[in-house]
Amino acid sequence: MKKFKILLFLALSAFFTSNAFASTIEKIEVIDNNTINITASDDVVFSSDYVEWDIKVLKDIPVSYSLKDEANFKKVTLNLWADLIANNSYSLISILWAEWNIDFTIWDYLEWEISNKLLWNGEEGIEKINIIDSRTIELFFTSDLEDDIFEFKILTDIPTVRLVSEWNNIVDLEIKDNLEKKSDYILMILSLEDKDWNALYFDEDLYDFSTWNDLVVDAEEKDVTLAAAKEEKEEEWNITEVALAQEETPDTGAATWVLVLMTAIVNLAFIFRKKIIK
Repeated sequence: MKKFKILLFLALSAFFTSNAFASTIEKIEVIDNNTINITASDDVVFSSDYVEWDIKVLKDIPVSYSLKDEANFKKVTLNLWADLIANNSYSLISILWAEWNIDFTIWDYLEWEISNKLLWNGEEGIEKINIIDSRTIELFFTSDLEDDIFEFKILTDIPTVRLVSEWNNIVDLEIKDNLEKKSDYILMILSLEDKDWNALYFDEDLYDFSTWNDLVVDAEEKDVTLAAAKEEKEEEWNITEVALAQEETPDTGAATWVLVLMTAIVNLAFIFRKKIIK
């Protein structure tokens, strides 16, 4: 019993000590559409030569509403405030009553059904999703849902390039795909080291920040391409194919032969009549 108390005391001491010396992120400032300025607490100093880091920038796509299907209790329909973009990866996370999620990628065209490849057999969660259009997603769960109120987040990863500092507590994070105006983002710090190569521990790992209409455009803004619906392209292709096929349809050929045959009969009748008259 005494040994257990000692181990418990050491564990609690280590916990409170580590939290006492945890650093903080004091400020996140968007300098321009290509750069994020991150200020840590005064106890942190970053190297100007090289900073070891793993930081992700995630764009938060707001969900306008979520609605459980009245007939199928495993189904929930989501509507988004913004469009799904072509050639982007997304993470859909349920955050209110269950930690269920699904990762999916949108290529040039929207796919109708996407299965959850990370879901094990017999595991509860999101079984699949159906992409109805660029702003509507149907979720299908493995079992009936008892609750009627849901909350979901849809995040997309914004690639980053490098992290630089000037031997102080501030780092500049350069973004590969430019930030958009009037949008919500999340900064996720997976790992970060100071000038002495010591891993930094923060009170929080996720930080929200936003951009506004007055966002400074330093890097050239890239065109945003919405994912198109596959069905539209296939329908257009089918119509074209049918139109081309109609040029040489069997019915047209049959009609032509009927006209030729009728003409021959009329000619024969005319010749036969002339002979009778003579």
